[in-house]
Amino acid sequence: MKRIQKILLVGYLVPLMMALSWVVINENDVFEILGTGHADANQEFILASLMEILTICTIPVALRLFKFRCIRNAVKNDNDTHLRMFLICSLVRLEMILLPMLANVVFYYLFMNVAFGYMGIILFLSACFILPTKARCEDEYAAIANG
Repeated sequence: MKRIQKILLVGYLVPLMMALSWVVINENDVFEILGTGHADANQEFILASLMEILTICTIPVALRLFKFRCIRNAVKNDNDTHLRMFLICSLVRLEMILLPMLANVVFYYLFMNVAFGYMGIILFLSACFILPTKARCEDEYAAIANG
């Protein structure tokens, strides 16, 4: 279980570090892309709408992913590779929150639209609820295996 927790922690920290480095790079004006997407208002509206829908839909699904019967059965009934299926489902859950967060950070600096920034912050706060600690991994796996 410790190996799975380390893999999940890497999958958790890499997108966070990428988002943080993107913020640092853009706040220090390394790239000259700040607000360059402002010229196309239609593209900005479509991306903002898409990211709002994605943010609103993925947070509850990701936080409750292991409550779905099909996911529980897939992890529970996989005789040889319980832990591998648990790892895959856990990585999917992490990336369901962290990849839209990273996209929102990129779009924020591209369009300088605060809606993207707020959605990134909401997704970051949601990611705090799925931090892959060893105790959380063991508890979730035990709940699936026993329940």
